[in-house]
Amino acid sequence: MKFLEAKAKLKELAKGRYHLIRYELTEYPTGKLEVKCTVYIDGYSHNSGTTWEEAFNNLQTEMGLFQLDVSEAPDNGDVVEET
Repeated sequence: MKFLEAKAKLKELAKGRYHLIRYELTEYPTGKLEVKCTVYIDGYSHNSGTTWEEAFNNLQTEMGLFQLDVSEAPDNGDVVEET
């Protein structure tokens, strides 16, 4: 996801509330790069990740907008029925 795509997604989630988006890139003397993507909507925490997807996943989890990952859904063998 590119910065402007992330900005548009955040604006949509914010629904008119104050919001912030930030991209930080730190380069250390060793050459190591550190990326931090941060999104914020008034009333929630600043949520960060190493990618926009990770930052939005954290924000949407906090907002209660869970997205079920089908790969993590239990199959019928994991369901225990009470009798």
